[in-house]
Amino acid sequence: MTTNNNTHVHIFSMGGTIDKDYPRLTAGYAFEFGDEPAASRLLKSHPNLGISFDVKSICRKDSLDITDDDRGLLFDAIRDILERRSASSQHVRIVITHGTDTMIQTAQYVQNHLMKDYSAVLAFTGATKPERFIDSDASFNLGCAIAATSVCSAGSIVICMNGNVVPAEKCIREVESGLFKHHEGK
Repeated sequence: MTTNNNTHVHIFSMGGTIDKDYPRLTAGYAFEFGDEPAASRLLKSHPNLGISFDVKSICRKDSLDITDDDRGLLFDAIRDILERRSASSQHVRIVITHGTDTMIQTAQYVQNHLMKDYSAVLAFTGATKPERFIDSDASFNLGCAIAATSVCSAGSIVICMNGNVVPAEKCIREVESGLFKHHEGK
């Protein structure tokens, strides 16, 4: 696939609810991870996108099970992309799909480990219902995250959920509503 840096989006999947699928072997709500990341299915279903993309699975875990070792693998994958694209004059666009319970922690982990002068926009997103559900917010959130990578300033790391784009260091998740919002005190 030919890639133009300003229209190519790198997508990394960490698992989470967005990637969960109906169970094949058990009954009830013991969801399993599907054969491919949700982002791949969603983007392949839209043939007239103005972007090219690649999707790489880093891990397939519920976000409560993600460890700093998993976050390190994600960071290494991001760093590899940035090192390969460092000669480019335009910023790199990266979307990370992740479970909602620890998405903010992973975004802040990556932010704390990146050099300050990187030329990329990283957008974290997920879903509150699996992408396979007809009423899932997965496609909406993924689309918002991809769009955010085209308009946010290079060096941004943002959380894209609930129709909001919030800098990772200023993002909180409200306990009562479950919504991701800008923390007023930060």
